[in-house]
Amino acid sequence: MILPKIISTLSFLGVLVAGDALKPDQNIFPDWSTVKQFTPDQQAELNRLGSFDVSPNKKNIVFSQSKYSIKDNAFSRSLKLVTLNNSTSIDLTEYGPDNSDSNPIWINDDVIAFLSVRGSPAQNIFALSLSSNAITQVTNYTNDISGIVYSSAANMIAFTSSVYPGMGLDESAAERDRIANLPSSGVIYEQIPVSFWDTWMTPDKAQLFTMPVDIVKGNLQKTGEPVNVVDKYKGKGLEPSNYNFSPDGKSLVFICQIPSTKIAWLEIDGAYSTLADGSAAPTQLNAGVEGEVDGIAISPDGTKIAWLQQFDPKNTNAQDRVILYNVADGTNSTFISDFINSPSMIKFSADSKSLYFVAPVEKDEPLYKADLATQQITRLTGDGTVSNFIELSSSQVVVSLNTFQHPDTIYTISTDGKKTMTQVTVENDSLLNGLWFSPTDTFWFTGPHSSWNDGWTYRWNGNIYTNQGYVVVIINFHGGNAYGQPFSDSILGNWGTHPYYDLMTGLDYFLANVDYVDEKNTVALGASYGGYMINWIQGHTTRFNALVMHDGIFDNIGMTYSTDILGFSMIETGIPWTPEGRAVSLFNSPESYVANWCTPMYVIHSQRDYRVPFSQGLSAFTALQVMGVPSKFLTFPDENHWVLKPGNSLKWHSEVLGWIGKYTNVTTWSLPS
Repeated sequence: MILPKIISTLSFLGVLVAGDALKPDQNIFPDWSTVKQFTPDQQAELNRLGSFDVSPNKKNIVFSQSKYSIKDNAFSRSLKLVTLNNSTSIDLTEYGPDNSDSNPIWINDDVIAFLSVRGSPAQNIFALSLSSNAITQVTNYTNDISGIVYSSAANMIAFTSSVYPGMGLDESAAERDRIANLPSSGVIYEQIPVSFWDTWMTPDKAQLFTMPVDIVKGNLQKTGEPVNVVDKYKGKGLEPSNYNFSPDGKSLVFICQIPSTKIAWLEIDGAYSTLADGSAAPTQLNAGVEGEVDGIAISPDGTKIAWLQQFDPKNTNAQDRVILYNVADGTNSTFISDFINSPSMIKFSADSKSLYFVAPVEKDEPLYKADLATQQITRLTGDGTVSNFIELSSSQVVVSLNTFQHPDTIYTISTDGKKTMTQVTVENDSLLNGLWFSPTDTFWFTGPHSSWNDGWTYRWNGNIYTNQGYVVVIINFHGGNAYGQPFSDSILGNWGTHPYYDLMTGLDYFLANVDYVDEKNTVALGASYGGYMINWIQGHTTRFNALVMHDGIFDNIGMTYSTDILGFSMIETGIPWTPEGRAVSLFNSPESYVANWCTPMYVIHSQRDYRVPFSQGLSAFTALQVMGVPSKFLTFPDENHWVLKPGNSLKWHSEVLGWIGKYTNVTTWSLPS
């Protein structure tokens, strides 16, 4: 049996045959009489690593960790501490149903600040002392606080909170309650977008605040009220993200989308600097440049600012370029311009002589280090996907890394390019020992805009399927971001051509060259763009026994007029109000080929998905029903583009495995009745 998995999340997937996929060592296949199967319920109860921070003395790491209890049907997030020379972690806060401790940051080597609710009216700042084990509440606002960052030079914490124009935190919470209790629930819009992902746009905006703090008798206390440092901006209102203090604590840098009153579907972002006391309006560093900005960092010596800049406002998947800004004279230049892929997560080294970044390359998303003087790039990690990192010293970096075989785990890694790694956290080792996970280089094809990586995923984990007896073939087709910008741009206006050809020819090649699968017993699954491709496959081939389509596009024209990212849809599938664009859109629309639909298909679409609106999934199910095709429809009223709640995820897996098992004559895992 073979389960080709075609998946992306409004991103896309390109073409590499790795390792010994065609003639594997038969010893890699498990003996199920001696090996325990990895099942969705086991996956649901794994420990999930959140954010982490390294202590100023570089001896300890604090991290947040979430865990789901099937028994309680509840997530709990707590804080843990691990010493770098000892992988045994200790609990700093307790697990408990619906506990929500997160975003830990070191104030000094003894005091850690973090976000939680803990009986307060909203998410607030708390602090704990390692020496006294005491937990104290630092703020008590009625409005949620997010994303805390600390400056020891300024004795300040920066954070964001969604507030109404001219209002503070508590005033905004009261205003939100007042609006909710009005006799009418009507909301008026005068400009698109009216929604984003799973949320309707509202007048309150995420603003950047700074708040003075200090250690008083061993406890962290606020010593003044928060100041909105972007309040003086003359415009419709900025919503900062990715913010960091300057080394002296006198300013912050941040990025944000610049609201437009003229062309709402163009993505124009700003890289900004602003005073930490909020006494002046923010200064735009990339004035006159149109395109997305995807990250920003300031060097520890304060002389340089780097950000990731795109130069095509119409193409949301244009290549990110590293821009280096000279603080002294205001000039900038493009750094590592020959690098063919898009960097992310940029950070300067402590000596301000290098820049770290993550970037996709074929099947991996490794960490790199680039010398600012020579522009020489060194790859630091090998297989896998890096999700976060912090420099420990000039010779070591702390990374969180995941692969097809394990979820995010903290390691230390050398900076000399020898890829010497030491595991730090072992939170899931006892749970994963004795289970079988498919070797990545055995079943991978890889090669649209977000390539499939050698990485762990809780929503589309190939190990769930291999442990049910399937072979999983993952094909990264044209459009992926791990093979250079021309490869990524090749699917613009070609959604149904190049990727479909890659999938079918790649699968043909695989099946013709292996002897360990049943080529007449195949199914295909996909989500988002992958869901679009399942709808496309439905109208173009009958080779699969069954299909599963999750949150996929059915009607390109309807999608363009209803999605929250109009600009994306226009450049990807055509502008439907122009003759040329409409022709492209209709040609590449699965709806145009409904007359050919005949393969049994399970449609899944959640009701809070405003990216690929709910009507797209409902329309696909309607088409299947009127064509008399065996079909089922699953919807989650409380989920968005993804199925995030573990209880819903277990239902999702039970339904999907049952569906493909039915049409491949395989007994699969299911939820207890």
